[in-house]
Amino acid sequence: MKPFRFVDKNLNLELEKIAVKKSFPANHVLMTPGDVIRFIPLVVKGSIRIMLQNNNGDEYFLYHIFPGESCAMSLTCCLAQKKSGVKAIMEENTELLLVPVRYVDEWTKYPEWKNFVSDVQAQRFGELLETIELMAFSKLDEQLWNYLIKRVQATGNNTLKITHQEIANELYSPREVITRLLHQLQKQQKISLSRNSILVNGAM
Repeated sequence: MKPFRFVDKNLNLELEKIAVKKSFPANHVLMTPGDVIRFIPLVVKGSIRIMLQNNNGDEYFLYHIFPGESCAMSLTCCLAQKKSGVKAIMEENTELLLVPVRYVDEWTKYPEWKNFVSDVQAQRFGELLETIELMAFSKLDEQLWNYLIKRVQATGNNTLKITHQEIANELYSPREVITRLLHQLQKQQKISLSRNSILVNGAM
């Protein structure tokens, strides 16, 4: 399936004419809090990791954006004429269609685009509720396991090239705690630890 091939031919023509296709390498930072949003990213290939970041630079993983999807935060901020409130990082080598923000509102004349924007916002809202529920009601070991599964699903690779400190940063937890919990997961045979990498068993 080709992402962003709409039924409405006129909408497809506008998308092909207006959107700029760009490729970004893994770990490229597309957006940070406070950035003026000039383009809306539509993911064609790869995935984007969305992080919540406070004024001190502390981060927490929120969700991923996959092919055929867009960033609800960007859509909401541009419609409200606000600056970005999140950090967006390429999870892997990723191809995007970049749509200038003015067209997000202009294209609402196409019911299919209007439905797409609504669906993206509804899906992301559900994922945010899931994240809030994990943070509020789940133990850190459950949050960690969920985080590892989400990263594997985003990359399609059971082996994550990541350090304990990087995980600690993205789960807003002390590194020593993350290391202890990772060793517990290894004892449960859910993961295998190597230097700067983690093999997540049975996650695919």
